[in-house]
Amino acid sequence: MEKITVAKTAGFCFGVDRAVKLVYAELEKGGRVATLGPIIHNADVVNDMIAKGARIVSSVEELEPGERVVIRSHGELKSVLDHLERQGVTCVNATCPNVIRIQRLVAQAEAEGRQPVIIGEPSHPEVVGVASWCSHPLVFDGPEAVQRWLAEDPHRREIPLTVVAQTTCIRELFETSCEIVKKECTNAKIFDTICDATQKRQTEAAEIAGKVDVMVVVGDRKSANTRHLTEICSKRCSRVFQVEDADELPAGWARGCRAAGLT
Repeated sequence: MEKITVAKTAGFCFGVDRAVKLVYAELEKGGRVATLGPIIHNADVVNDMIAKGARIVSSVEELEPGERVVIRSHGELKSVLDHLERQGVTCVNATCPNVIRIQRLVAQAEAEGRQPVIIGEPSHPEVVGVASWCSHPLVFDGPEAVQRWLAEDPHRREIPLTVVAQTTCIRELFETSCEIVKKECTNAKIFDTICDATQKRQTEAAEIAGKVDVMVVVGDRKSANTRHLTEICSKRCSRVFQVEDADELPAGWARGCRAAGLT
């Protein structure tokens, strides 16, 4: 192989890096620390936290008396945060500031009598959390879903809409969805809430994939960021491998390749 190009934007985004550092800072203080769900889609980091004394819990009911809880960067259901506050649990909110902005946007939209619309993966924890900050959110996974909703009732084109995006949404999906809204709806406010780091990473990955024979995407299988990078690279490169570590690369993965990319 003649050339290997490593993406300059590879690595943790700001929100995840901040959340990880907050957990380690809490562990250094001593006492009992729990995270509500894995703080990051990275088994090595999570296992290291567990080794240093952190507990991973899946619900607030699993918390023990006196335990401090860290909210992951994806954010959490508003009802969960309200419950923790009522119970007097010491809560370290590591929700990414970009996600908090989206939560506030949908809450404000509903307070103004507007219909919040979220473009993203309906089952993703970030989207589920954001949706809980308003009473009647609409969540669409892409332009086809937006078009179907509008086609079901012509009067929906006149509803005041406030449109936001999951921070890790693929830009093409968001922009094509917004094109439909701009064309067909009479009163829409659109907020581009895709994380800047996500956009840069996706753009760079696409550029590299278009210039190499094989592309390797490293990340956790549960990570939306990782999955989206794989999807984007697959459109530009015929040989894309998504792995969590080097041991998962198949034998002969680079056979016949002159250039490879890594993100």
